[in-house]
Amino acid sequence: MNYRDLLSSGANVSVTLKLEDLREIFKEMSGSHKSTPKDAPAEDFLSRKEVLSILKIDSSTLWCWEKTGYIKSFPFGGRKRYKSADVEAIRTGTTQKKSK
Repeated sequence: MNYRDLLSSGANVSVTLKLEDLREIFKEMSGSHKSTPKDAPAEDFLSRKEVLSILKIDSSTLWCWEKTGYIKSFPFGGRKRYKSADVEAIRTGTTQKKSK
């Protein structure tokens, strides 16, 4: 029985693996996930206070914009963060693409 069959069985078992087998599983799993290119810039995120300051708006306005989908927030450690590109698009009035 391979590990995929074991996982799909839902059985409550303990498994002992050789380190090399574990490396092989991780290698296989990492190949199946979508990877980001190493040259791709990391996304910059802003805190709620930074967004309020940059856009010169009240917190209730930001709340309404989130509810209507005008801007999207992302949870980080129990706090909301906003993509700096989305905030800049609102600030400059340029068309923003939907955040995913």
